[in-house]
Amino acid sequence: MNWDGKIAADEQLGVGAGASLVSRLSSLLDHQKRTWPLLAQGYESLSRGEMRPVEMDGTRVFVQHNPGRVRSTGAAVDIASVEARPCFLCPANLPPEEKGIEYGDGHVILCNPFPVLDRHLSIVCKEHAPQQIAGNLPLLLELAHDLSPDYFVLYNGPECGASAPDHFHLQACSRSIFPLEAALATGDAPPVPHCDMCEETVANYFELFTINDSGRSAIVFRAGNWTALAAWMKKTLDQLGSHAGKEEPPVNIIATYDQAIWTVFMFPRKRHRPGCFYAEGEEKILVSPGAIDMAGVLVAPERDHFLKLDADLIRRIYSEVSLDEGEVNGVLETVCSE
Repeated sequence: MNWDGKIAADEQLGVGAGASLVSRLSSLLDHQKRTWPLLAQGYESLSRGEMRPVEMDGTRVFVQHNPGRVRSTGAAVDIASVEARPCFLCPANLPPEEKGIEYGDGHVILCNPFPVLDRHLSIVCKEHAPQQIAGNLPLLLELAHDLSPDYFVLYNGPECGASAPDHFHLQACSRSIFPLEAALATGDAPPVPHCDMCEETVANYFELFTINDSGRSAIVFRAGNWTALAAWMKKTLDQLGSHAGKEEPPVNIIATYDQAIWTVFMFPRKRHRPGCFYAEGEEKILVSPGAIDMAGVLVAPERDHFLKLDADLIRRIYSEVSLDEGEVNGVLETVCSE
C-alpha cells in the first residue's frame, strides 16, 4: 500500500480548503478519536494517568504515570530486533483506521496512538529512510514555525528514545506543559519585531548558551534567521558526532517558534537508557528518556516506579544519560572557534 489510501481529505475532516495547518490537525485529532479505537484508548489512558511535580534545583520536573507508554518505553531497538519486525511507520503496516494529512511533498502527519502529552503527533517521512537529523534541520525549523504557537516539535535520535530508528520521523506536542521552556522565561526575553528597525534586529538576532540543571545539559539556540540557525546547529551536531565518534551524534532536539524567533534545545547524550532500566527487582525503574523526558516530563509506565521517582533518582537518571557539562562546553568552544 502507498500513502494515497492513508490521507484524510478535508471533506472527511469537515474543514475548508483554506483552513490553517493547526486547524486541520485539530480536526484530524477529533476525527481519529472517533474512528480509530486505539487512539481513543491512548487518550483515555493519558487522561487516567497521574502527574506530579518534583522540585529540582530551582526548576520543576513532572513525573508522569502513563501505562499506555509501556510498549514504547520498553521497546527493543537493537539492530536485530528492528530488522525482525515490520516497520510500523510504513503505510502498509499502519492500522486500517489510521489516517493523516500531508505536510509538503515528502511527509505525512499522523496522530500518535500512545500520547505522552495532549495533541501528540508524528511527522513521518513517506520514504523508509533511517532516523537521522542530517539534512532534516530545515524541516524541523519549518514545522516549528508552521505549528506555532500551539506546538513544540521534537527529534529523538536512534539511540535516544526513538522506538522507530529505522524510519525517519519527527514529533510534535502541545506546549501547555513544557517545563524547561518555563524555566527559560525567568531570563532575558529575545527581541520582538515592533517596527522596521526592530524587525532588522530580530532578523539578525542570534544567541547560543547552555543550561546545566538537575544532572542534564542542554545547548540552547535562539535566532531570527533560520538559515543561520540551521548552520550553527549543523556545526554543533558535526562536532558532537566527532566527539562521540559517530556520524549521527546521540541527541534529542526540541524546537519552538514565537514572534519571529526560533528557540532550539539540544540535549547531547552519552547513554540511551539509565542503569535502573536494566536493573532487577526493587532497583528496576522502567524509564527510557527521550526529548519530552529531557525537557522535564519524565514518563514511567509502571505505577510503583512512578512513586519511587524523587529528586535524587531523577538527577541520577539525567546525569547517567546526559553528556557531562565539561564535555558539552568543550564541544561548544570548538564550534565557536571555527
